Amino acid sequence: MFDYVIVGGGSAGCVLASRLSADPSKQVALLEAGPDTPPESVSSEIYAASFLPHYFGEATYWTKLEAYLDPVGNKSVEEMMRTQTPRRYEQARIMGGGSTVNGQVAIRGLPGDYDEWEAVGAEGWNWRNCLPYFKRLERDMDFDGPMHGKSGPIPIRRCFPPDWGAFSLAFRDSLAQNGIPYYEDCHAEFGDGCFPFPRNNILTHRVSTAIGYLDSAVRLRRNLTIMPNTALRAIAFDGNRAVAVQADREGAPARIEGREIVVCAGALHSPAILMRAGIGPGEQLQALGIAVRADRPGVGANLLEHPLAGIGIHLKPEGRLAPTMRNNFTLNMRFSSGLEGCPGQDMKLSVSNRFAWSKAGAHFGTVQFGPNKSYSQGFVRLRDASPASEPIVAFNLMSDPRDLTRMMNAVRFVIGVLQTPPARDLSYAIFPGVYGEMIRNLMTQSKLNTFLTDMAATMLNMGGAPRRFVTNMVMKSNLTVDDLLRDDAKLEAWIRQGVQGDWHACGTCKMGAPDDRAAVVDPHCRVYGVEGLRVVDASVMPTIPAANTNISTIMIAEKMSDAILGRPVPAA
Repeated sequence: MFDYVIVGGGSAGCVLASRLSADPSKQVALLEAGPDTPPESVSSEIYAASFLPHYFGEATYWTKLEAYLDPVGNKSVEEMMRTQTPRRYEQARIMGGGSTVNGQVAIRGLPGDYDEWEAVGAEGWNWRNCLPYFKRLERDMDFDGPMHGKSGPIPIRRCFPPDWGAFSLAFRDSLAQNGIPYYEDCHAEFGDGCFPFPRNNILTHRVSTAIGYLDSAVRLRRNLTIMPNTALRAIAFDGNRAVAVQADREGAPARIEGREIVVCAGALHSPAILMRAGIGPGEQLQALGIAVRADRPGVGANLLEHPLAGIGIHLKPEGRLAPTMRNNFTLNMRFSSGLEGCPGQDMKLSVSNRFAWSKAGAHFGTVQFGPNKSYSQGFVRLRDASPASEPIVAFNLMSDPRDLTRMMNAVRFVIGVLQTPPARDLSYAIFPGVYGEMIRNLMTQSKLNTFLTDMAATMLNMGGAPRRFVTNMVMKSNLTVDDLLRDDAKLEAWIRQGVQGDWHACGTCKMGAPDDRAAVVDPHCRVYGVEGLRVVDASVMPTIPAANTNISTIMIAEKMSDAILGRPVPAA
């Protein structure tokens, strides 16, 4: 018998395991479907990775998970599945979750994001109450003062302009000519501007929640039991109270009992877990032969994501990043679209001065952009009642007209900046990029991919026809940037073809008030309609923050650890 059984050792689960087990009177179990990453046994790929480690490997990702990105419209789910082609959607299956495989971007979001959460029914989740937990989680290596934490388990550092590649510096200067200022600290300044990426990284080494929160001392606690390679099968109930989980632990069946079950499986798997337990849209569950325990139509609804598109840049040698620089992420930006119905700083942009780990990848940069505050809503539904089946995921990107309009305007803005000196002078060409399957497959580090990308780099260096051949392969599109500027129909078609998510899925078990039928959990993350069950991860976000969601997810877990243990919110 445990006091708390935490299902999912991701960014939130590791935080809760650490904070709850700090009370020696509480017995805590942490279950993770994937392998463990103890601090003293972290692979070099994870620890020092500038790019995604073990990219889409069976051991670290849910490799059967796919998502439909295009608008659904009036189609039924069945018709959507017949007429659309799903794309793989990378979700981590390893201790530390997304924090172990992501790009290590550590942006909090804007004060208005969290004030909005409270305004839509998540009482107590305003900026004033969230800031202490952002500060608690971090050890800011660069800045001090009332907006920064200095003693948390997650180091935050930035790569400042003296270490940037020449193209990133030139892009910053071209932005200035287009009215966008530069500032250094995005956690203390919130207006339109560009700034260095803050990252959960120290001395080029990743610090995931599995490393920062489950350090060697925490792992010695006798009241903390960590169970890697443990896949959930079902939540067991006694009446209306969750009392245990049934799981496959290292291939053997196990029943793990808890006074409270806390689901931390992420925005795609947490709603699926609830629905298999009979908590969700009643008609959908009945159609799959699942007995309805709590009819909550919001489970799996309100799926949110940051849509992303990109322009590729074939860099001249003098614009490329030095080989010694491991950090390819340099400049980030928040800016306001001015579109009616959208808040300030509702758009984002990022610059990578190196596209990939390979020699060919060093030839290219990217400028990626999209709505920082997106409004298109998708859904997660069960395919069947089996825990072995991945859910049906439909993001419905670009279904809200505000998202499409702002994306089209952003394309025009970015091309304009790239055609402004000095950024213009450091590229051979700029082109509309499509991040297709070929490029995704080449992201995996292997002997074959090393050979192929080395050969591509040689052809790029030759110039002329060989260079055009490689860049055409990278483009995966016959369009030019002039086509996008001249023809709105082609621009929209390119966006719809190439738009992808930013791996910021959230919102599918949203927090809300008791009288909100679309809410799934209360402001203490307790699931409505049952007892002894909480959800604590990105799925509880009522709206998407203007941020890479990992740090916001860690903040949620920090705040909920106090709520679970009955502690007051500390002063900001």
